[in-house]
Amino acid sequence: MTISVYRVSYDYRVGDNTTYVWKSNLVQPNNGGLHLELQNALDDTWQQEFADAISDWQESPALTLSPVRVDVDHTCKRVDGVQVVCNANFGETGWVGINENEIASGGIIMSSVSKMNEFYLRNADYDHRRYTMCHEIGHGFGLPHTDENPYNTNLGNCLDYTDSPGSNLLPGDVNFNKLRGMYLQGNRRTSRRLTSDGRIIESYMLVVDNDLAQDYIDGLE
Repeated sequence: MTISVYRVSYDYRVGDNTTYVWKSNLVQPNNGGLHLELQNALDDTWQQEFADAISDWQESPALTLSPVRVDVDHTCKRVDGVQVVCNANFGETGWVGINENEIASGGIIMSSVSKMNEFYLRNADYDHRRYTMCHEIGHGFGLPHTDENPYNTNLGNCLDYTDSPGSNLLPGDVNFNKLRGMYLQGNRRTSRRLTSDGRIIESYMLVVDNDLAQDYIDGLE
């Protein structure tokens, strides 16, 4: 069977509110959430920002993150089933940071790379660096932007565009709520079946609450 794979990039020029989720073998059953390895391929100058971002995102009950420090890789080579976080001087690209998710058919994330652009961030203040780290790693979980106007009032989360990130350094409740819907199933169930022509049909269903169902039946009597 052939699975189409393409890459989705998030940067300030892209207005896309689509949500993607990681492949199912990384999402644990019984509301275990997403268990994801993040490979720290950053140089020494980025270790504090990375550690802070991981700690902040770990506040989500939908995420169990495993940061692993690896050799510095300015080429940012992607790894299947992993989010790689790296830094390099990518030049005058117009983006300070970018996240590139490799997406299979059905909107499933297969791998992710979050890049910090030293051209703009090498001498930036800590708030801008921490904000960019939080922002790009958040996209690596499949999250979209919460707002794309950098000149309006900050919304208090790092997936909100801003030129003054002081109050947007951390993930917010809106991000955590979206992650909960993406990776904590609750009373939802998913099933897949293979059709005779090789297509995969994935179904999402809301399972009936037995007490509510009985109340409904009693009301019909």
